Parts: sequence; C-alpha cells; structure tokens
Amino acid sequence: MNSLSTSAFRPVAFSLGLLLVMPAAFPAPVPLGEDSEEVAAPNRQLLASTERIDKHIRYILGGISALRKEVCNKSNMCESSKEALAENNLNLPKMADKDGCFQSGFNEETCLLKITTGLLEFEVYLEYLQNRFESSKEQARAVQMSTKGLIQSLQKKAKNLSAIATPDPATNASLMTKLQAQDQWLQGVTTHLILRSFKEFLQYSLRALRQM
Repeated sequence: MNSLSTSAFRPVAFSLGLLLVMPAAFPAPVPLGEDSEEVAAPNRQLLASTERIDKHIRYILGGISALRKEVCNKSNMCESSKEALAENNLNLPKMADKDGCFQSGFNEETCLLKITTGLLEFEVYLEYLQNRFESSKEQARAVQMSTKGLIQSLQKKAKNLSAIATPDPATNASLMTKLQAQDQWLQGVTTHLILRSFKEFLQYSLRALRQM
C-alpha cells in the first residue's frame, strides 16, 4: 500500500517541480502584436547594416594607404608643394557645408545623397588608377570593386534613389581620354591627387555615416 502511494506520488511531484522551473526557463508571453523579436529585428538589421558600411569604408581606406605608399616610394610626389599639385586642376568630388555632412547643419538624407553621388563620380578616377600601379595592381582593383559594393549598400539606405545623380558616360569617357593623354609627370600628380582626395572624402563620409 505504502509502495503504491509513493509511486503514485512521484509523477505528481515531478510535474509540480517542472511547473516551478518553467517560468525561469521561458520568457513571459508577449501580448499579441508586440512580439519582441519582430520589434527588435529591424533595429538589429539597421545596426548590422551600419556596422558593415563602417567596416567597408575602413577597408577601402586601408587599400588607399597601401596605394599611396607605392606612389610615395616611387617619386617625391608626396612632398611636392600644393602649388605644383594644384596645376592639375582636377574637379574631384569634395564635401561642402551645403551637403549636410558636417556636424553644423547636419542633414541625414542630403548627406547620404552627397556621399553616394560623390562615390559615383569617383568611379571614373578609380578606373584610371587601374593601370597606374605595378606591384599593387590587385590592391587597386580591390579598392575599385569595394567602392562599387559600398555604393550599392548606400543606395539601399537612400529614401529617394531618383535624387542620386549618375555621371554621364560620354563625359566620363572624355575625361578618361584627357587623363590618359597627360605626360608621365602629370599622370603621377593625378594619381597622387585622386588618392589623397578620395581618402579625405571617405574620412568625411565615415564620420557623417556614424551619426546616421
């Protein structure tokens, strides 16, 4: 009799113990329409996207540093005066107050459009660089392809894609012809200026994107 009572009691005791453990093991139910996973998912995706873009830009900056090192080792271009470099008169993309990327007057959408448009404008110059390096050909290619990937990521963030200005192919082709027709010294100056300007543009972009 006692044995039977004890065996009958054990399952009941086990069930009570399980019920006591369950609240600690499982979260409290979320009211309908307020699923915590659904609410958190967009924020996690946005954070992941921002972190990827941040790493993307820092990777490109690392590539630019390697390319600039080769340029500086091959010539005295890096020590040349600003006046000599200015003779090239390149119309490279630059940040201005009206672009909304600086702390004063910051505007997220305006800045995002400027960054994306500027990167698109830099593409023809990055194409020009492809034949300007000997030991760093792969690095130059990596910078170019990574920039294309960065542009695609930024376009996904933009609210108004139609506002992103795309360079005219004919204008780019004409510019490429002029760049390649320069003498050797001017091509060296051009290479140095492109890398320096692209680095500055990306550094401004990185600071601005961290505010978004």
